Amino acid sequence: MNLTLRSRGERRRKRSERAEEALALWLRSTAQRMRVPCFVLADDAGLLVASSLDEERSEELAALAPLLLRRDAQGRTAVERHGVPMAIHIVDHEGSALLLIAVSGDVARRERGLAAARLGVRRILRELVQV
Repeated sequence: MNLTLRSRGERRRKRSERAEEALALWLRSTAQRMRVPCFVLADDAGLLVASSLDEERSEELAALAPLLLRRDAQGRTAVERHGVPMAIHIVDHEGSALLLIAVSGDVARRERGLAAARLGVRRILRELVQV
């Protein structure tokens, strides 16, 4: 399956017609702008979709994300139980869950960054067109 993006009047300097690359560019740009060390986008099976990091570390975080979201008997996730400096938000895309991960010790910055990253991820995913 080849995924491309619809072209329209774009203001961005760096862009890609390939969805995976467009998502990675967005996550890198957002990480820099929001001063968040990294963002990773994974599917609900823990497979890497896109990231602002190198591939090896991204794949490790992507693989861990579904496990970290599992809840214990008290309803807490591993992230909450262990105070891991990260947050994972679920982004719905056509009925499938994607996991958007942000790593930062600064909770406010991390949450602002996730909100900004999520907006761009949703926009890019909406623009997907099957070729």
